[in-house]
Amino acid sequence: MTGVDPLPHIDFYRAWLAQGYAGDMAYLHRHADIKADICQLLPSAQSVIVVGCNYYSPNPEMPYQVARYAHGDDYHHIIKAMLENLGERLKALEPTLEYRAFTDSGPLLERELAMRAGLGWIGKHTNLIHPRKGSWFLLGSLLTNLNIPASQPFEKLHCGTCTRCIDACPTEAIVASYTVDARRCIAYLTIETREEIPADMRPDIGDHLFGCDVCQDVCPWNQRFQTPTPHESFYPRAWLQSKPLDELLLLTPHQFELQIAPRSAVKRPKYRGFIRNVAVVIGNSQDPHYLPALATAIERHADDPMLVSHIQWAQGRLG
Repeated sequence: MTGVDPLPHIDFYRAWLAQGYAGDMAYLHRHADIKADICQLLPSAQSVIVVGCNYYSPNPEMPYQVARYAHGDDYHHIIKAMLENLGERLKALEPTLEYRAFTDSGPLLERELAMRAGLGWIGKHTNLIHPRKGSWFLLGSLLTNLNIPASQPFEKLHCGTCTRCIDACPTEAIVASYTVDARRCIAYLTIETREEIPADMRPDIGDHLFGCDVCQDVCPWNQRFQTPTPHESFYPRAWLQSKPLDELLLLTPHQFELQIAPRSAVKRPKYRGFIRNVAVVIGNSQDPHYLPALATAIERHADDPMLVSHIQWAQGRLG
């Protein structure tokens, strides 16, 4: 629980934007003023209920990696439904309640709100870390017009001298403690970038098909406290364990929409971005048995220069 007072980190956030670290995510610039004054989202707001939901599940055996939050159903729908349910239950107790529910798609500095609400501290990898649960959890916020006493804020940073996340980042995207250059982050490159992935960055993407968990995998707090989520909706879908890369590469747009995209965060880069990512992972596989699939794919996407360039790059990598 926390109030709606201005958040001190807004200045750090504006400086981060000014450095260009947001890349092509123009919506972050558009939302900056709202993040500085969250009462624009609910004029009657007096307090924010901040919640966390564990989404950790062990990685299934597969020849590529998908960020754990995208293994199952789209967390935006899951968390939003939970928050709406909480809001309606509170409204039954207090009929004058006004509220708005937000996941990370809303214009909030949610990690700072969570820190101020006592849920943990922001780690050097910029994820929120709970001292007994690690960082494998998603955040949600319920803005309310209720005057609820605030929780004790979490003020101490417990990363100490540890730099495992910084050292392990495949693309050196954590340019300083508590600072990520999104333009170098595998999550940004495979999800937010809609056109060309810079050629010099592709080898470092390795087998990451969608997003990246490396900085969380190596975090001592996760290695000590990670526990599987009780929510089955977050567990891996069947295609993650059954579809090889060559089959994914040759999916049609219709097959992608039917087999991969429904209620899944993996749909965010859309069909073209997904096929592009598959081509990059194949190019990094060092496995020439994918060459026939690449030849078929280049014929299928001959009218798309962006996809052709990535498929040709993969062909070149495989010899």
